[in-house]
Amino acid sequence: MNKNPIKKGDILKIYTDGAARGNPGPAACAFLFVHNDEIINEGCIYIGTATNNTAEYQAIINALKTAERFHRGNLQVYSDSNLAVQQINKKWKINKPHLSKLCSEVYRLCEKYEKVEFFHVDRSNPYIKKCDELCNERLDAEG
Repeated sequence: MNKNPIKKGDILKIYTDGAARGNPGPAACAFLFVHNDEIINEGCIYIGTATNNTAEYQAIINALKTAERFHRGNLQVYSDSNLAVQQINKKWKINKPHLSKLCSEVYRLCEKYEKVEFFHVDRSNPYIKKCDELCNERLDAEG
């Protein structure tokens, strides 16, 4: 596989998911980079004790931090967290200070790219399902 198949002008699609067992509880976040319908990179991180919403934001943040190694152009970020997407898109008010801080970090990271768009997708999306599997495998491994 070509080390970086993404060319200038291409769109890198990023799918993210966060999971917490308990709210708060042990949490993990995962992301997939998809280009031309092929997964070109994946990541999953155990983040310790967190709420589900924090895990969802951390998935987006970790994806944006990693994406710059692949592409600095246009990104489309997909999440099944309607809350995170609507807050990032400034459609919903952020009432929790810790989520406001995470959202600010998302904005800061977006400055590294030409364009970043955020979309809500259903949890039945196959790439979101794969992210969820990665989170659950990581949480199982952590005990």
